[in-house]
Amino acid sequence: MDNVGTIEIILIEKNNEIIIQISDSGNGISDDNLDKIFDPLFTTKQHGTGLGLVSVKSIIESHGGIILVTMNPTIFTITFPKIQHTNNF
Repeated sequence: MDNVGTIEIILIEKNNEIIIQISDSGNGISDDNLDKIFDPLFTTKQHGTGLGLVSVKSIIESHGGIILVTMNPTIFTITFPKIQHTNNF
């Protein structure tokens, strides 16, 4: 987004899951790059390591969640299962 624009975050609570949708007003991800964005060391930036989205995906999955991306507009959707806590004192 080159430090200009907006980021929108939507939180949806369903019976068994929490859904977080993140979108921005940037140019989006090119069709050529869409299949590569979660690959280690893939970057389109001059000064990047290509580890950001790989790390995000790993953290989400380690908590039982999933991350997906859709195009036009580009929206990242993160889904976590709800964990039911019981009070056993």
